[in-house]
Amino acid sequence: MFSMFSPDSKIMQVISRITDLVLLNILFLLTCLPVFTIGAGVTAMYTLCFRMLRQEEGNILKPYLRAFKENFKPATGVFALLALILVPDYFYFDRFFHMDGGLRYAFYLFVLIAAAAVLTAGFAFPWVSQFRNTVPQTLKNALLLSISNLPRAIAVAAINLLPIVLWIVNYDLFTKASFLWLVLYFAAAAYMNAAILYPVFKPYTQQQEIR
Repeated sequence: MFSMFSPDSKIMQVISRITDLVLLNILFLLTCLPVFTIGAGVTAMYTLCFRMLRQEEGNILKPYLRAFKENFKPATGVFALLALILVPDYFYFDRFFHMDGGLRYAFYLFVLIAAAAVLTAGFAFPWVSQFRNTVPQTLKNALLLSISNLPRAIAVAAINLLPIVLWIVNYDLFTKASFLWLVLYFAAAAYMNAAILYPVFKPYTQQQEIR
């Protein structure tokens, strides 16, 4: 009975991980309040999630703030460029959808660009959290990796888009789950995404360590 509650037991490890993710989620939301800091917040969150996967346990607050500060410039650049693509796409989706005739092809182009941006975003912020590149190089690497690892990219995109899809499809359920978004969802989603992407990034991490 007592072994269940020892620090090394599975149940205590799960509780400890959930506690870390709750704290990480709250930190993420607080640091994203100015909106333009969302990219840095996402990147810092991924930094901590990859550390958890590598069993590099430790404090959450200081490493998060350090990663937030160190990656602020490239993460904000990536966020700004992706927002320039995705935000207009989101607001003008209905207008593009109802185009007639030859203009209908503009809708297909719109969908292709939006899909590419969503897949790229799923890889870009995790990449910034692990590697040092320029913003254009980061976006290029993220796009190529998402295409060459399409099943993983789709899984990551599905996890990332869940709140938006739920908001559109069932707003009542979305509001009922608001507590989940505030307490756990974003960090849990980043943790699942990091687990999905870890095998993709691992060879590049090893190359970086060799250098």
